[in-house]
Amino acid sequence: MKEKIEQAKELINMIARSYRNPIIMSGFGKEGTCIVHLCHSMGYRWPVMFHKDAYFPKKYSYANQMIELWDLVCHDYPPYKCSVYYRNEVFDTPRHYQLGASDMVICTMLYEPEKFINGEYLCALKDIYLQPKGTMEYMWDVALQGFRYDERKPHKNMVPHRIRWHVKHNIDSVDIVQPIREWTSQDVYQYLVDNNIPINWRVYEEKDGELILKEDKTYDPDRKPACYRCMLPDVPLSIMCPKKKCLVNNVWDSLNKLVLPNDFPDENDGGV
Repeated sequence: MKEKIEQAKELINMIARSYRNPIIMSGFGKEGTCIVHLCHSMGYRWPVMFHKDAYFPKKYSYANQMIELWDLVCHDYPPYKCSVYYRNEVFDTPRHYQLGASDMVICTMLYEPEKFINGEYLCALKDIYLQPKGTMEYMWDVALQGFRYDERKPHKNMVPHRIRWHVKHNIDSVDIVQPIREWTSQDVYQYLVDNNIPINWRVYEEKDGELILKEDKTYDPDRKPACYRCMLPDVPLSIMCPKKKCLVNNVWDSLNKLVLPNDFPDENDGGV
């Protein structure tokens, strides 16, 4: 573990020497929190890109706690478009964010609640897919991510990283760096404990030396209750809307579709 930390710090120092304007991408999951702490403990007070939704603010209570505790500078900006992703009964409304000349896709798993209680679930069409869009001038030249390789099943379209530095170079865009790409889930938990970093026990629980997601999704920002019945491809042309209490048209044919490789994982921790 000590060697892995030193390798991550060596990479972060290289980033500080080679780039003018780094930013840390974090949703304050367990890996993203590690990245922020690693950089700031080394004296690199780089800002954090923290995308969040307008709904269910209690899902961001831990993130707000860490932002205040560490006095972080965080940025956010709206997506430039939204799409839909549906496979194996998994439905999502991915948001596409500008990342220099390219883009980044953030997926948030939607699930249908046991009961449709007003104020406790979203309309996937109105509240997420049709949310306000925008464009912005991306000012950062490199982004540090907390993705770990063993959480993402390798697939044929994945762009290879430089083995030494774990850097993906994007021509005319923003380079992506993953300092803890080879850490295990147990490594992440050990790092949080060893450095007395608060753990989001509302979202995670400990099992066999690692942090796993709880079944309770109340405080999980990557899981949101929503109705998406009118956006599915395998439903009638008209369907009963639990919010409007009337029949609405199926809109599947008019939606932007996100197409991913067949061997891309159905679930991921932190986005696509």
